[in-house]
This record gives sequence, C-alpha cells and structure tokens, in this order.
Amino acid sequence: MGLKGNDGKATRNRLAQQFAAIFFIAVTVVAGLKMYGSAQWHSKALPREEHSGLKNNIQEELKDETNLSSGAVKADAVNKDIALPEKGNDESNFIQFEFSNLDGEGAPTGIVVVELHPEWAPLGVQRIKELTAASFWDGVVPNFIVQIGINGNPDVQKQWRSRHIEDDPVKMTNERGTVTFAMAGKGTRTSQIFFNTGQKNAFLDREGFAPFGKVISGMDVVDRIFNGYREKPQQGSIQQQGNSYLEKEFPKLSFISRAKFIVRT
Repeated sequence: MGLKGNDGKATRNRLAQQFAAIFFIAVTVVAGLKMYGSAQWHSKALPREEHSGLKNNIQEELKDETNLSSGAVKADAVNKDIALPEKGNDESNFIQFEFSNLDGEGAPTGIVVVELHPEWAPLGVQRIKELTAASFWDGVVPNFIVQIGINGNPDVQKQWRSRHIEDDPVKMTNERGTVTFAMAGKGTRTSQIFFNTGQKNAFLDREGFAPFGKVISGMDVVDRIFNGYREKPQQGSIQQQGNSYLEKEFPKLSFISRAKFIVRT
C-alpha cells in the first residue's frame, strides 16, 4: 500500500537525508584514502642498499644494546653511586686514546689522537666529551671498521645504554681516519663509536652516519688493533658480564687502557 499525505512526504524526506549522509561518508572515506596513500612516509621508495654488509654489521652490533635499553632506566635507579657528568665541559677538542694488546700480543701499546670537530657534528662532540670526562672508554669490536664503546664494567654500561642523543646532519664524509657514532636507526646513538679504516666508506654518508672527528696521529695504531675474532664477541654478554667475559673468551682482544683530553698547540 502506497504512502499518502504528510506521512509519505516525511518518509521521502528521511530517505533523501539518509542517502545524502551515505554519499557524504563515501566521499570522505575516498578522499581520506587518497591523502593517506600519497603521504610521504607511505609512498617514498626505499633506496637500493649498497655495501649492505658493512652497514648491517654496524647496526647488528647495536641490536643487543637497543634490546637491552628498555631495562636501563630501572638499572639507573639502583646505580646512583656512579656519577654521570651532564656536560663534557672540557674546552679541549683533542682526545688521546691509549690502546693496549695491539696485534693480540699482550704488551704492545700505542697512542691515537683524535681531533674533534663541533662544526661537523656538535651533538656527537658533546657526547664524546661526556664519555671521556666520565673515564668511560674500554673495549673493542673490530670489523672493516674498528668499533668501540661498551664499558668493561656492566654497572657503568647500564648508565649509558639508554642515554640516546639526536642525530647530527652529515657534513663530513666517512673517509679513512674519521670517527663516527654507530647507530641502529634514527635517534639511537649512545656510546659506541667507530674508526673508519677503509677507503670506500662514503656510502655511510647517505645512511646518516655523521663523523664528529678525525685521527690526526696514530692511524697505524688503529690498523694494529687485533681483528682476528671478527664478530664473535656477543654484545649481550659484554653488556651483562663485562671484562670477565672478554678476558676469558677473547684474550687477544685489543682494548683502550686510557683516554684523556690533551692540549695541542
């Protein structure tokens, strides 16, 4: 039976309103999907990976540290006796590293001097000064690069594991002799750094690895750091057991016996 009079008119009005509402929702959804699909993060193509082995090794070295960092805040609360400087306020832009056990032969030592360049990476320079002022340095994980930055005392390492710094823009290429923070992605730099020993590491520039300094003497010492163990030392074990693990399992590892600020004229 058909609808007549006011009842039929009211029904038609309700149907027209419902149709208009459905049409508006459909248009809104389509527009939203188009905008979503054209967003930069969604549509940007990933670059072709070049020399992925070295980049992956650098990032792999930081995986355990990143995975462990979630427990670092709690650890910090129970290790308040270890002082952490808020600023690396030494005015010197030269750091002298003393490496021991060169070539894995026990006695040989050597000196490496790094000149810091705040104009290249100010945040990186600030962090390296903080670490040096805290007498942090110990431990080496060699590869195509020489990577260091896990303290031999697990209690000290816990203090730094979650202290990430923001990224610096890359202003200097990763040429041989430059020193750069390792990272596992954006905003993940903490305490691990590496010396570029290869001649063809410029591909790291495009990946965001920003050099903060350069070796001005002692590159021959860097070349003598023992690399026979390659990637065998496990970062998780180093983080938790420190030097006791390294001395037992990898006695030939070279290590930093001391690092300090120096003045050069």
